[in-house]
Amino acid sequence: MAYSITTPTRVDRIWKEIVPPRGLLECFIIIQFLWGVLLFIPGAQSFRPYIRALPYVSSLALFAFYYGARKHFRPTGLTKLVGLALLLLVLNLAHPQTQFLAGLAQCVFQFSIAAPVFWAGKAIRNPRFLNRILWLIFVLCAANSLVGLLQIYFPQYLMPPEFSALAQSMDKNFMESLSYQGSRGQTIIRPPGLSDMPGGAAVAGMMAGVMGIVFSMRREWQRWTRLLCLAASGIGMVTLYLTQVRSFFIMMVAAIAALCVVVVKRGKRWEGAWIALASASLIVISFTWALTIGGESISDRFIGIAETGLVNSIQANRGIFIEDTFNNLLFEYPLGAGLGRWGMMNVYFGDPNAPDYKPLWVEIQLTGWLLDGGILMWLFYGGAIVAALLYCYRQAVAAADREMTYAARMTLCLSLIIAGTSFAGPCFNTQLGIQFWFLTAALNGAGAGLSRASRARLSRQREGMLAPASSV
Repeated sequence: MAYSITTPTRVDRIWKEIVPPRGLLECFIIIQFLWGVLLFIPGAQSFRPYIRALPYVSSLALFAFYYGARKHFRPTGLTKLVGLALLLLVLNLAHPQTQFLAGLAQCVFQFSIAAPVFWAGKAIRNPRFLNRILWLIFVLCAANSLVGLLQIYFPQYLMPPEFSALAQSMDKNFMESLSYQGSRGQTIIRPPGLSDMPGGAAVAGMMAGVMGIVFSMRREWQRWTRLLCLAASGIGMVTLYLTQVRSFFIMMVAAIAALCVVVVKRGKRWEGAWIALASASLIVISFTWALTIGGESISDRFIGIAETGLVNSIQANRGIFIEDTFNNLLFEYPLGAGLGRWGMMNVYFGDPNAPDYKPLWVEIQLTGWLLDGGILMWLFYGGAIVAALLYCYRQAVAAADREMTYAARMTLCLSLIIAGTSFAGPCFNTQLGIQFWFLTAALNGAGAGLSRASRARLSRQREGMLAPASSV
């Protein structure tokens, strides 16, 4: 009696199980990065709240889609910490100073941001597919950066027909504060890119700047493709300079430095040196290009970081909010200040005339977490972010699979950028939070799927070695 394998192997079945419906995640990514295109339609400001909600609704929709797909998905420490943070948020609805309607909206809003933690690991179960998603993100960010750069040269054609009506109603000097004088005396509006907010191209420029460098490291690609990635990185940096968002520039440099450390940790010192040299060259060349457009406004904005020092520059800008959070607000609201008292949920659903729970102003994410859940929110949400970053770092340093290594490097750089910008603004109350949790959870899912496929392949080899070839 001879044994033969005629049915699909376990490995084949696993890979079929982990591939999501074609185009589903690509649509999710396109919504995350191109939602602002809809605001270029004349009259779209009337529907801005609905258009702006698309990234968050898409995150909730995919959670519902993958909710029942529990095969091969085990809750990790990361998902448990995020779950505790969301539970704490719900419990704070009972806080005596909660604005209930705005607080309820805040719970739904925060769940939509953190939802990828619970579904991205089910949707992406191999690193090759994750790298394809990362490439799509890079293309979209590069396109957004290019539009932002061209808006400087052709504002009459490429600027959005209307800027954010809500922002202008809240600040009469909104446009003036986000404009500066160029090298030829012209007024330059900080490029919005594919959005209706001046300076909106900064995020895309920052991401394109880092991602282009990471993708240029893929030696198996053709040389012209790698050079094109570096060119896109340079365009992203120029656009970032022209938006004058210094915190994003600092985080971009920090992410590149982290990339060099990871590469050197893997024993590739020459590659690390090449990344440092190429990145420094791009930073200088792109700054020179931006200087020819923005003139002294650009030089004063960025050279001032070197003159005053990075620490002093941070202290003079965002450091005061960190100090106020630890020195004052921590003692006033150790268990939180109640939900719905800050942010857009307060703007849309809050009662500004409520005497006992007036709206509060938040400039950095640490303050927002403290107001929403006190010290415990720092531990749960902050702990989840640290756990996610550590996992990305371990995979970037120690992963044996080449595709997993590339995915981990990219995810580490992008997640580090987003986590760092939380000290400059409440980024985990924006779609940057969705992107952070999607990328880190997807990397976790890719690593788990890779491990399972490797175990199945090893089991198949052992079965083939132990099974008898014939029997009498």
